[in-house]
This record gives sequence, C-alpha cells and structure tokens, in this order.
Amino acid sequence: MRINRIIIRSLLLCLTLFWASWSSAQPHLAHASQDILSYLQAIPGMEAEELNNPPSGYRYILIRYSQPIDHERPWLGSFKQRMVLLHKDQNAPMVLATNGYTIAVSTYRYNLTQVLNANQLKIEHRFFAESTPEPKDWQYLTIKQAAADHHRIVTAIRPFYTGKWISRGSSKGGMTAIYHRRFYPDDVDGTVANVAPQSFGRLDPRYVTFQQQVGPAGCRAALKQYQRELLKRRDIMKAYIQRYSNEQGMNFSLEGGLDQVLDMTVGELYFQFWQYGDIANCKDIPTNDASDADLFQFMVDWGPLYFLSDIGRKTYEPYFYQAITQLGYPRLMLGHITDLLQYDPNDYRPYVTKWPSQAFDYRAMWDIANFVVLKSSNLMLFYGDIDPWTAGAFFLPNSGRRSTHTFWVKDGNHGTDILTVSEEDQKKAFAMLKQWTGVEPKVPSVMLRHSGQDSDNQKQFNEDLIRRPL
Repeated sequence: MRINRIIIRSLLLCLTLFWASWSSAQPHLAHASQDILSYLQAIPGMEAEELNNPPSGYRYILIRYSQPIDHERPWLGSFKQRMVLLHKDQNAPMVLATNGYTIAVSTYRYNLTQVLNANQLKIEHRFFAESTPEPKDWQYLTIKQAAADHHRIVTAIRPFYTGKWISRGSSKGGMTAIYHRRFYPDDVDGTVANVAPQSFGRLDPRYVTFQQQVGPAGCRAALKQYQRELLKRRDIMKAYIQRYSNEQGMNFSLEGGLDQVLDMTVGELYFQFWQYGDIANCKDIPTNDASDADLFQFMVDWGPLYFLSDIGRKTYEPYFYQAITQLGYPRLMLGHITDLLQYDPNDYRPYVTKWPSQAFDYRAMWDIANFVVLKSSNLMLFYGDIDPWTAGAFFLPNSGRRSTHTFWVKDGNHGTDILTVSEEDQKKAFAMLKQWTGVEPKVPSVMLRHSGQDSDNQKQFNEDLIRRPL
C-alpha cells in the first residue's frame, strides 16, 4: 500500500510539472490597453524587469523565462533563458533576434530593427552564459531543443503584438533562425539570415577549396608566407604570447602549452583574415623582414588568440560541442605550414572539456538543407564572396512565388547584411520586407551604409558572428 502511495504521488508530481510547463507555453490574450510589462509578468514562469536608459521611443526590458531542459520530457527540470526586449509599439513589427550565443544586456538595435522601425526581442541561446541548465547535460543541446525554446517564447509573447514578426540572425544566429523555421515554420512571417553557413560533417572539405581561391593570388601568398614566418619564430612568439597573457589577465591551459596555442592561432589566422578583413587589408600583412612586435600584433589583430584562453574556451564550449555533434565545421587549409606545426589546428579536442561520445548526426543538416531548398518561404539570405564561410552557403532558390532570395556582396566579408548590398539589391530586399510586414522599410538618416559588423560588439567579441568562433 505504501509503495502504491509513493507511485501515485510521483505520478501526480510529474503531471503537475508537465501541466505547469504546458500552460506556461499557451498564448495569453492581450487587451489593447494592457501594459507590456504587466503582460510579460503575468506569463507563468516569466520574470520581467524594466531597465533604465532605453533608446528614444522604446522601453527596455530584461526577461528571464523558465524553459524545460528537455521539451519532450518537461518534468526533468528547467532553466531560465535570458532575453532583452526593446518595446516600441504594440502594432509595430517585431524583430526576433535568435542569437546563437550569449547576448549583451544592451539597447543595441540591429539594422533590420532600425529599417523596419520595429520592436526587438533578443534571445540568448541555451547552454550559453546565464541560459545554462544545471547540471550541464550536453545531450540536450540540439537544434531541435533550441527551436522549441524559441517556439515557446513566440507562443507566449506574440499574442500581445498585432504586427508581423521577422526573425533575423548573423552567422550562427542566422543558422539558429533557419533551424527555428524548419521546426516551426509558422512562428514568424519571414526570416533574414546573414552569412549563415551549413557544414556537412566534421572537417567539411569544401572550405579548403574556397580558401585556395579566395582573394587575389598575391594576397594569399603573402598570408601563407606570414604564417610560416610566425612559426619559424616560434620561441619569440611564445614569449610574446606569455607577456600578452600576463598583461591581459588571460590563462592558457592547453595540454600542449604555448606551442599548441601558437599552432592553433596561426592555423586559424588565414581563415579569420578573410572572414573579417577585406582586400584592402592585404597591404598590411607583415613581410619576412618585419619586427617581432609587428608580426605578433598582426596575429593578435587577426588570429583567434582570445578563444584559446581558458575564459574563451569556457565561454564558447557550447558552440564547439554543437559543431562536433550536429553543426559540423570547416577543414582549415594547412598544407603550406604542416612541416612547421607541432599540433593540428584541425583538432577540435582542445575546445571542449570532454569529447562527445555520440557520433556526428549527419541527418540533422541534410534535413535542414532539404527544408531550405524545397519547403522554405519568406526567406532571404546574404553572403559576402570573400567570406570563407560562404563555402557552406545554403542553397536557396530565388523564387517570387515563395518569396525567397539569396543576395551576394562583391568583396563582402562576414559582416555582410542588408545594408551592404548594392542599391538595386537593397531595393529588392526592402520590397520583400514590405511584402512580409506591410511596413515600408527605410534607412534612418543617422545610419550610414557600412561594410561590417551588425552586432553589439566588434570583431571577435561579436554576439552572433561565427569563427573563430563564429
């Protein structure tokens, strides 16, 4: 009898937890006169706090929302997912920013938000920063679980707004937006994904082919020679890394010590130069007669040194776990420096605490590719033709019927977006946005056409651009 009571109590507890999770995901009806903060605070499992110093015409709200660790088994526990809402008007469009990493609690407005004069909801990805379950069970870091996070958020918040919703993201953020559309195609009215790659497995060889051809031949040769010169001055560069570590308060605890830090940084540098630079930067590549200090400074400017530090590896370990298990990742071009390397920059083991036991899930990315090619609608993609990630560009048919289009920017890097395309392409993109939202997009007078970063931060501290990392 006592055992039966225990079983009954356990079943009731499971049902209670399931009901709490289910009910918190159901839409709440908003009244025209209802305040956005009170609406958010009435959603079960949601905490909302209004912050000071919002942009003019906006309200600035920090949100934490209780999410199931496993959406298929919500009784296993939950974690709080962090978001930032910039609320402008209940009737304005909403830009859903599905960042693939952590988020900055800031009032930064993405270019898309500004051209649509829209509300903006920025979401931190599961397993990053505050939005991390405890204990950290990596099996629940999948594209399907993350898409379910975004679906619950949209289900809870969208009923308040009468305007259309457009998801956006750059790099891993763009990938995340596309994954969300794959599993929940009707959650938003359109998606804008910038520089979003798709890799088919670990060490995808397409990236090597791209690196062998990107940019002017002279620039490629200068970069290769520069990488070799760094490795030839190994002991000097290691000393510079140690001094830099001391000055910046960084620790480098790779098993191979500073030799491994140097090899990983130099191996990544060629890729990252084309990711964030442009052809004009070719003239800045140090030559063999450059000073040790100049060689090292260029490596700091263009290499992924920060991400090899202990704090960098800890911060971005979730990305590398995803890359190893589902997202895939590029093979670096190393043939010209192999004879000078002691450690393999194509080895991802240093980036994770423990190598995942599961095999790579090849089905995940092929399923996404199938969706984009055959079933997607109201989707626009942007790519720069010197960005190495473009080797993994999604194939998206240009279709008026489906309202899908891929835009290309000549000499564009990983900062390519809707404001870096040609005037003709921008008109086309704006026409698509108007079709999706009913709003006439405009570039505010305070915004200038730019060549780069659509993010809160610059270069390697970018919120949602990838490599390295991302």
